[in-house]
Amino acid sequence: MELLQGFFSNNFIPHGHCYLWKPELVSLHILSDVIIALSYYSIPLTLLYFVRQRQDVPFKTIFLLFGAFIVSCGTTHIMEVWTLWYPTYWLSGAIKAFTAVVSLYTALTLIPLVPQALALPSPAQLEEANRALQAENAERQKAEQELRQYKEHLEELVKQRTTELEQTNERLHQEIVQRQQSQEKMAQLLKEVESTNKELNDFAYVVSHDLKAPLRGISSLSQWLLTDYSDRLDEQGQEFIHLLINRVQKMHDLIEGILQYSRVGRVKEEIRQVNLNQLVADVIELLDPRENIRIEVVSNLPVIDFERTKIEQVFQNLLSNAMKFIDKPQGQITINCKEGTDYWLFSVTDNGLGIEKEQFARIFQIFQKISHDKSSDSTGIGLALVKKIVEMYNGEVWVESEVGKGSTFFFTVKKHLQLKAA
Repeated sequence: MELLQGFFSNNFIPHGHCYLWKPELVSLHILSDVIIALSYYSIPLTLLYFVRQRQDVPFKTIFLLFGAFIVSCGTTHIMEVWTLWYPTYWLSGAIKAFTAVVSLYTALTLIPLVPQALALPSPAQLEEANRALQAENAERQKAEQELRQYKEHLEELVKQRTTELEQTNERLHQEIVQRQQSQEKMAQLLKEVESTNKELNDFAYVVSHDLKAPLRGISSLSQWLLTDYSDRLDEQGQEFIHLLINRVQKMHDLIEGILQYSRVGRVKEEIRQVNLNQLVADVIELLDPRENIRIEVVSNLPVIDFERTKIEQVFQNLLSNAMKFIDKPQGQITINCKEGTDYWLFSVTDNGLGIEKEQFARIFQIFQKISHDKSSDSTGIGLALVKKIVEMYNGEVWVESEVGKGSTFFFTVKKHLQLKAA
């Protein structure tokens, strides 16, 4: 009983005292709160009417909660008017607390309904679906009409296809006969190729033994002459013998280069993993560069799948070519490697004579030399051999150079080798 009396207690100062009972200020708050309250009360009536008229509306509970929430809010504004004269603030606070509970419950109920509400099709979507159904129906009628037309022409098409199949079978029979003839010709060509390869191997044997043997004899005789008769030969005679030995060595190198070039594509060894760091070190040791030439590997070289002899020939020819044309007191040769998406990019850089741009393509052709120095031991085969080996494995080789500053030879090796038919 005392609690109830406390709710309606008038022991507080009316709210109007806060406004100093100024008529214009009191009227402003009364008018605003009354209009807000009336507006709040009208909204639930509208919602109730809507729900009763639309029995198919989902989420009716939320509509009712919204109505209770809005009525509570309107009542708080009525209490704002009441407390201007009657300071029943406990009752006003209780109504606000009730409004807070209804508001919180409404908000918590609304949150899980949002995804379901968002999933509901909008009127525009329903209209679009209706239009799509109409279009589908029209398309179906059109398809049925076309099917009737296709059915009418089906027998005629069957007759035409039967005739075409008979003609195709005849052509296939003729093609089979031609293919059998082509296979017979191919077998004959393979025999001829095998015979040609055998002849080439025989020729290579002849070149290797029957031509190189006399050269070795001439070289040995020249050395004996130079050793045994040096005291009887004048300076010009000794120069002639040295020239003879040099020419014999050039001829020997030329024959060896031709043999190596001819073997590429015909003589194949097993493709296996090759550690290029060890291979390049072995090549450098074999070439034994002059003291004034420094060869440096600036990056760790990879382990690749390749024919060891072939990749060794590539590095040997590129390095020996660089060494031949270094004209600086201190020669520098740099070997580098960069990894691409599906390939390795190798480069051999020197600080030698350099190459004119118009000679870039020519130097990779067999027997083509850009140096006209007769004392040069270049055969014109080394770079052609490099190009043939690299391109046989679907790689590329090219050069960048500046006269007087040096050259850089680049070549690529696929990470996954696919041997090109020779």
